[in-house]
Amino acid sequence: MKENNNTNIINAGGMSIKVTVTPMKEQEGSLKANASIILNDAFKVTGIRIGISQKGNVFVSMPDYKTGRLDDSGKDIYQDIAYPVTRQFRQELYNEIVKEFNAVMG
Repeated sequence: MKENNNTNIINAGGMSIKVTVTPMKEQEGSLKANASIILNDAFKVTGIRIGISQKGNVFVSMPDYKTGRLDDSGKDIYQDIAYPVTRQFRQELYNEIVKEFNAVMG
């Protein structure tokens, strides 16, 4: 695992995206790294989490917050803060984040 953050610049959905992945110091549980993106050198999104599921699949979780409400089964309800709007852009973005995660965690 690399010690330093790693940044990759891509072009997806007609915009420049800088992806930065930082491994978590303590990787207990499924979460393994944090990521941030900068869109067109103008807008930064932080709080992106990267983990590995129990089945071994890498997943990306966009930033969210706990609403203070509970669902019918008593679990906390979370609300997204920032997220891709289209399926195509989400797939392109997630693929690049996962690719950068694999390069950093190598």
